[in-house]
Amino acid sequence: MREWGYFLFYVSFFFFYFSAGAYAAWRINAGLKIAAPYKYYLYAAAALMSAVSTFAYICSRYNIDPLAYHLSIIGGIWMGIAAISFSVLLINDLLNFANYIFKIKRFRHYSTIISIILIILLCAWSFINVAVILKVKEIKIKAPQLKTDRLSITLLADMHIDKQTSFESIRQIVDTANSLNSDIIAIAGDLIDIDISETYSQYGLDKLRAKYGIFAVTGNHEYFTGVKHYIELCKKLGFVLLRNESFSVNDNGKEIITVAGINDKEGIKFKVDAPDIEAAFAEIAKDDTVLFLSHRPETFDAAARHEHKIIQLSGHTHAGQIPPLEIIRRFMKYNYGMYEYGDSKMYVTSGSRWWRIPMRTFNTSEIVKIVLEK
Repeated sequence: MREWGYFLFYVSFFFFYFSAGAYAAWRINAGLKIAAPYKYYLYAAAALMSAVSTFAYICSRYNIDPLAYHLSIIGGIWMGIAAISFSVLLINDLLNFANYIFKIKRFRHYSTIISIILIILLCAWSFINVAVILKVKEIKIKAPQLKTDRLSITLLADMHIDKQTSFESIRQIVDTANSLNSDIIAIAGDLIDIDISETYSQYGLDKLRAKYGIFAVTGNHEYFTGVKHYIELCKKLGFVLLRNESFSVNDNGKEIITVAGINDKEGIKFKVDAPDIEAAFAEIAKDDTVLFLSHRPETFDAAARHEHKIIQLSGHTHAGQIPPLEIIRRFMKYNYGMYEYGDSKMYVTSGSRWWRIPMRTFNTSEIVKIVLEK
């Protein structure tokens, strides 16, 4: 039954990206009035690249080498180009619809040319953004019940280490995180897309350092990879993996803060585990300030209604990464940035890297330093 589910998912994956590519081909053909047989070449390219993207995704999912490496790069790039092209040409269509009122001559022709130029520029910028920009952001949060005057936390999330990830890119993240000299490092899930429990030192993950330790939770991709690999990795690295539990951070016997974390709900599908906020908070005193790690920000609704005052750190959204998802996510309840509910607060990061598509358009990868002040 599960195999049929995967089959339908892969078919849907293909048709989703083929539809985006075919729509782009249709609008370019119509706007520039490309004649046969040349206009069919664009449809053929969309079908071929969508097939490559789907096959690459299957190869990477089932760890099929050597095809997975090369095809995943090509497939990821196509997915980004198709998504951006769809978004720009959809907006162009809306403008063309408005032109039925204004009746500007040859508007469709010239707007299509401008759209193609804009697509090229946006794609180029998205590649450069991912390759060059790693933003360091600092946020100060008042925490009146904090048991120390000041506590700093470095938030990392969504690194998505896979076969295409260079060792140097992760080392850069590690070096930047260490340079912030935070008291705690929090990893809010989706650290790995492959098993690196034997190769973690090549990425420099064993060099991560924080005064009071490194705390982590599972993301959905840890279950795709095999959560047992993630558990083993955290043990080897000395990370405190919080699975519906809490950990009291102490300095010379004095409690500083309590860190709690929950499993990602993807574990339910794999029949491995499930998130349980009540279990995570069960042993925490009511007057404690809780640093709560949850990969998905939607858990904030339940966690913030709890009797504890929490500071939740999450990822998962990637701030949309590229259009049209980047635009759609802006209308969702939790996407990116700071949110508040009563005395509880949550920060959702855009992520320290990206997933599959090596592109970011109107957002950046980031490492966040959160400073709690009493």
